[in-house]
Amino acid sequence: MHKKSAGRNDQAEAHPLATLPFVPPTPGGKPHCWTVPPVGGPVEDYASAERTGREYAVQFVQWLQANPSVAGMGILGWIASDIDYKAPGRSGYWVGFFSCIECLLVDPVTVDGN
Repeated sequence: MHKKSAGRNDQAEAHPLATLPFVPPTPGGKPHCWTVPPVGGPVEDYASAERTGREYAVQFVQWLQANPSVAGMGILGWIASDIDYKAPGRSGYWVGFFSCIECLLVDPVTVDGN
């Protein structure tokens, strides 16, 4: 008999956030909702990090639209609380992310780009 898990430990169901590029998959519990590389690695500079942050925002909004049952659960707050605002070389990501979220609140048509 094939048993389909409907419990909290089923990673596919418990962590749909892990499909976002800034949320790494974690076994059980709440995932860390903001993991980005330092600038100077795969992302060359602040401007590139800011563009990446904007792309993350668009992906997050599209993810919410595809998963409307989780809207209003405070996921944006989880993201905000997991950001290390003092991490050197990573501020471009969250600046771009939140700047884009603000723009999308004013003009949601821009969700398909910047």
